[in-house]
Amino acid sequence: MIYTLNFLKFNAIKNTKKMILKKILFFSLLFLSTIDSYSQTPIDTIKNSERVVVKMNNGDEFRGKILSRDQNTIVLETTNGTLNLISSNVRSINIDSYKGKYRFPNSNETRYFFGPSAIPIKQGKGYYQNVVLTTNFINYGLFKNVSIGGGVEFISLLLGNPIWFLTPKVGFKVGEYSHIGGGFIMAGYAGEGTATLGYGVYTIGSSETNLTIGAGYGLFSGQFSNRPPIMVSGTHRVGNNFALLTENYFIPIGTSTNYTGTFGFRILAPKNSFDFGLIVIPEITDVIPALPFIGYTRSF
Repeated sequence: MIYTLNFLKFNAIKNTKKMILKKILFFSLLFLSTIDSYSQTPIDTIKNSERVVVKMNNGDEFRGKILSRDQNTIVLETTNGTLNLISSNVRSINIDSYKGKYRFPNSNETRYFFGPSAIPIKQGKGYYQNVVLTTNFINYGLFKNVSIGGGVEFISLLLGNPIWFLTPKVGFKVGEYSHIGGGFIMAGYAGEGTATLGYGVYTIGSSETNLTIGAGYGLFSGQFSNRPPIMVSGTHRVGNNFALLTENYFIPIGTSTNYTGTFGFRILAPKNSFDFGLIVIPEITDVIPALPFIGYTRSF
């Protein structure tokens, strides 16, 4: 979340920074080592009338119906024509559970620019995210409704004073078009201390078009914030490869409330996405009208 604009304003406890950073890096490597695990549906149980997702050894994915198959070749009927796939190059075949109107599901339904929706990361799935070129995150679905993640800012890491993040999350589907969730966002700056934000979120809508409202309480310098920060975010997919995004925060600072909003769009692909936006901070508009936001995500 864009609370990182405020974290450096707080001083906090300085005794666990290096240990937590090492744990984040350890879990990141652990998650990367598990991304090759992929459940495969036995091909003999798939009917020709069923839509499937065929994943190739090189990472490509194809969706369609199997017209025929033998030991050497799988003939797949897709929206773009008929494909002849070499069986030995096929990594897995699974039933396609996506029922939307687009060619592929939204691979980034669990977050906006950075802030979370209440939709959980699926078990065994995850994503790598790069924010404004320097900050890197990995989030991974440990269980059906539980994910863990973390990240580090690269330039501060090279300078020996890393800014790090830890982002555990839970999410539950409570209706056909509604989810509730929550988690923690921990951030620290070596030599300055840590900040922890516990939050809850409610998302209404589908994975393609939804609105999320959230609130949280932060622990800064050993003291809880007097009032909760509020998040209001949303997305609307308008095509196979294009979605609109907004992410807005109302952050209490003393007796006042500061607003920060990000507005932009997402370019979608089955595994990759690119985010482009402008961060609007009214308190600095006399100096800088808006700050650029650029993000990249690779789902696995």
